[in-house]
Amino acid sequence: MEMTKLLLNVKEAGAALGISPWTVRRFINEGKLGAVRLGRRVLVEPSECLRLIDEGRKVLPQR
Repeated sequence: MEMTKLLLNVKEAGAALGISPWTVRRFINEGKLGAVRLGRRVLVEPSECLRLIDEGRKVLPQR
C-alpha cells in the first residue's frame, strides 16, 4: 500500500511550487500560504499549494 504524504516540508513545498524555500517561508509569514507547526518544524499541506496556484490563476486575466 502506497502512502500519500499529508504534509510537505518547506523545501518540498518550494519544489512543488517551483519557488525557493525562502519564498515559501515569506508567503507563510505574509499569510499567503497556510502552514502547520509541529514542534520546531514548519509544514505545508499539499492542498495549500493547490489553493495558492488557484489564486494565482484568478489574478491573471483570462484570454
